[in-house]
Amino acid sequence: MTAKQPIPQEPARRISGKDWKLAKTATRRTQMPNALKQTYAERMAKTKQLNIARDLAKSMTQEKIDDKRRKREITEERKKIQEEKERIASLAAKMSANKLKRLKKKAGNLKGR
Repeated sequence: MTAKQPIPQEPARRISGKDWKLAKTATRRTQMPNALKQTYAERMAKTKQLNIARDLAKSMTQEKIDDKRRKREITEERKKIQEEKERIASLAAKMSANKLKRLKKKAGNLKGR
């Protein structure tokens, strides 16, 4: 029995014979240098600041919208009150005209007697 000699392991991919070609390596998922990379805590702090600014802007725009709506409601209420006053005034004028007619008629009847 002869001892088996170990077979030399060949690389899984073939090797290019061209010296100027670089050997392929595993893909680097990020192209950012280490100096620019941020820690999780830094990213979360930045996100927190952005959220605060966003909430502030949202509340300011909501205040503007509420103020506009409140002013519109006030003007609509004033308009309703003014229309009601005009309606009452027209009814009063109509009623006083009818009353005047009745009084004139009554006065005419009294003259004849």
